[in-house]
Amino acid sequence: MSKILFDGTSCQGTTHVFFHGGGEYAKFILKEAIRFGYQFDIVFDNTLHTDAEVQQMMSNSHGITRHEVSSKTEIYALINKEHYDCFFSALPAKYNDYPCSTPLFGVIHGLRSIELPWDFYRYKYSKNIGDKIRGWIISHCPAIQDHLKRKHITQSERLINIPNARFIVVSEHTKHSVLFFYPNLKPENITVFHSPFSIEEVCSDQTKDNYYLMVSGNRYEKNVYRAVLAFDRLFSAGWLQGKKVKITGCQNMSLWKEIRHRDRFELLPYVSTEELNLLYERAFCFVYPSLNEGFGYPPLKAMGYGTPVAASSATSIPEVCGDAASYFSPTNIDDMANRILRIDLDSTFREQLVERGYVRVRELLEKQISDIDELFKILFI
Repeated sequence: MSKILFDGTSCQGTTHVFFHGGGEYAKFILKEAIRFGYQFDIVFDNTLHTDAEVQQMMSNSHGITRHEVSSKTEIYALINKEHYDCFFSALPAKYNDYPCSTPLFGVIHGLRSIELPWDFYRYKYSKNIGDKIRGWIISHCPAIQDHLKRKHITQSERLINIPNARFIVVSEHTKHSVLFFYPNLKPENITVFHSPFSIEEVCSDQTKDNYYLMVSGNRYEKNVYRAVLAFDRLFSAGWLQGKKVKITGCQNMSLWKEIRHRDRFELLPYVSTEELNLLYERAFCFVYPSLNEGFGYPPLKAMGYGTPVAASSATSIPEVCGDAASYFSPTNIDDMANRILRIDLDSTFREQLVERGYVRVRELLEKQISDIDELFKILFI
């Protein structure tokens, strides 16, 4: 069996961001590898935040050697010292200067910095006036945006061209995006394994509340600002009677001051996993206006709890959600409002989305079982 070093730093967060999609992917792989009884080494950065879930997993693990470092240089030194057969990282971007002879096996979750180097409304999410001014200038200057895109292409190229690296991607969209921007790569050298997700039981009477749910309100790529404008237009026109909008991950950003119908919005901080799952389950509808996703599992979480989904038609989202979501253009506020209104008024359509959502979740959970088995065959054997 191969001697593997697992990059535990990809499970960790920073003082600013405790949870992120790549980290959740890494935690899932770690948990499943432990459950299947694989033996490997794991490295953590003692300067980063390690959440309780990862700490619990490690306390229940057997046959796994844990290493603590304080820098990337120390990780490279560990790899060279122990002569591993493979270094696996669910977030390999920071290793674009990888110097070791041990093969790097990394996961590419998407090319957001290339596909979406900027968005016109990005400056709305800035917290101070200096960042807002700089953001506004970039939003009105396509030449700067093109420069950012070329810069990100060059940066990612360093990782892509590591000679002893192999990559898996989390969607067909990401695979073909990588091939488009880096045509020297061969399609057969990129393997697709969907990003894993789970549906946890929650203590609820399963009755729906009269609110629309959105998540990650402080991240420009999630595009909540345009969705807020769509809801405000619907409220002003007298639609969505008795309905409110709940948004998680909201910071004290000035953009919320633009909401006209402030009493119809509940702006929440980042909440615990348990609280978020309950919000998914109790929501009347989940709205996902994201501009860019490598995979995008929040709509699936909502579907798994029997909540209808209105979602962006951008990047990987249609691939993931299939026929179980009502799609809109993420940059067309009127189109977004149209889909939201239909889910409110058309009960038959809403019920169809719920049923299709259950089917789609079952399909992807079944595929996930075979995917994880194939991944472990590649990684550990």
